[in-house]
Amino acid sequence: MTSCGWAKGPEPARSIALEPLGFQTPLTQFMLAGSSMLTIDFVDNNHVLLTYSAKRLLKRLPECPQGDQDREVDAVMLELPAGKVMARASWRTHDHGQYLWNLGQGRFMLRIRDTLSTFAPMANLPKGDAFLQTPFIRTDRRIGAILLSPETDLMILETMDPPRPEGEEPKLQEKPVQINFIRLLSSRSGEVEPKPGGAIRVAVPGRIPANAAGFVAILDQGQQHWAFNFQTYGGKVKELAAFDSTCRPVPILVSRSEFIAFGCHLSHTPQVVGAFNMRGEEMWEQNLTESYVSPMFAYAPESGRFALSRVLTRSSLVDSDMVTPELFEGQSITVYQTDSGRQLLRVDANPIARAGQNFSLSPDGMKLAVIRENAIEIFQLPALTPKERQAVQTAAASAPQIDGDPALALASNGQESSSSTAASQKETPQPVSVTTPEPNPAPVVNQTTPTPASASEPSSTDGSKAAAATGQENESQPEQPRKPPTLYAPGESHESGTPKQTAPK
Repeated sequence: MTSCGWAKGPEPARSIALEPLGFQTPLTQFMLAGSSMLTIDFVDNNHVLLTYSAKRLLKRLPECPQGDQDREVDAVMLELPAGKVMARASWRTHDHGQYLWNLGQGRFMLRIRDTLSTFAPMANLPKGDAFLQTPFIRTDRRIGAILLSPETDLMILETMDPPRPEGEEPKLQEKPVQINFIRLLSSRSGEVEPKPGGAIRVAVPGRIPANAAGFVAILDQGQQHWAFNFQTYGGKVKELAAFDSTCRPVPILVSRSEFIAFGCHLSHTPQVVGAFNMRGEEMWEQNLTESYVSPMFAYAPESGRFALSRVLTRSSLVDSDMVTPELFEGQSITVYQTDSGRQLLRVDANPIARAGQNFSLSPDGMKLAVIRENAIEIFQLPALTPKERQAVQTAAASAPQIDGDPALALASNGQESSSSTAASQKETPQPVSVTTPEPNPAPVVNQTTPTPASASEPSSTDGSKAAAATGQENESQPEQPRKPPTLYAPGESHESGTPKQTAPK
């Protein structure tokens, strides 16, 4: 077990003030509820993309439903180290859910309602329209979650059935959640090409620890002893290291060939984290001493690093519905070297962003950007040692190969859902329109399959149900604490707080 002492982080190498960019600090209640109010992402190693919710009057649109929470989001691309503004844009969104995902290679995905588009600011900057959008995916269903693998080679799109007419009773053993698996490829033109990998229907939303090659499965061996397998979509199984935990562990992939797992010792609170590789080794194990909720991640597989954000709480008994500021200590962000568990840096973010996205690792893993104290702070991380460079190469060499379709493999390993008994009724996935660089859109393949096991771990697409005034954000404090944000209807949301997960067996 490695030392649990925190590494002392250096002072930021650069601080870029946000006020001259037009940034206004979001309301604390929105941030604690998990509303997606701001983001910071590296476009490449020398440019960052800042987005934030802008407070300005909006013209009412007649086609907008009454329940919309319209707002404008401003986007600014900055050049490092000086913070020079390279390009700007504004988007109108209709809720407080997550609207932006970093697809890597300088490309981003934007969600407006249930339509997804992509843009590449650096590639399009010479053309005079850095934020030119390319249609990507459209669905008539409700987008509930979008999950990306660490190398962004697989996207898992979870959608919900449209609301039923008032008074209509739900069908028995219905499977209202559809999961589409979409591989993300680079086309010859440099665009992101979505390749459908199948779809399944399940009873409840969740999260599967998967990438383009396969998924991590958990085996309960009894006596609080667990084992992990990596199962490729073609049916190959790699037996991995075991893990002792008093609760069911939660695996999270951090690269193609490495993952961490949250577990419990002597209690049912996930205060232990272990790291594993595809060679069947547990690389390290550490204790997390503080109570926390809402773990979020940023990845830099190229350097064998990841960043973990935790919202620290004053008590382990904080309910996920609570958003009272007095219950929270702060937001801690720690950068780890994956193979050794070496803690390269620990910093605190301010204000607390329960939805995450207020920190980012550069693609080469040499910089960490954090929004705090109304500034973007850029921290320089230490260079890789020769041993760490060798560990990155060894990990890459042990990555499983792609050999099958995700939906077929997960269906063959279908088990009970983590929060309810799997429905035996078969339902056919509905088509989702996937737009590719070619002239003709390619539909996602329809398949009818049993229910796979899933996870109820905080999703990166959590959004807010916090009310907003028509035409602009509501700046008054809420009369009652808001529930954790979600794009699902009430009662259908992903659980927030410490991770709980059931992976396919």
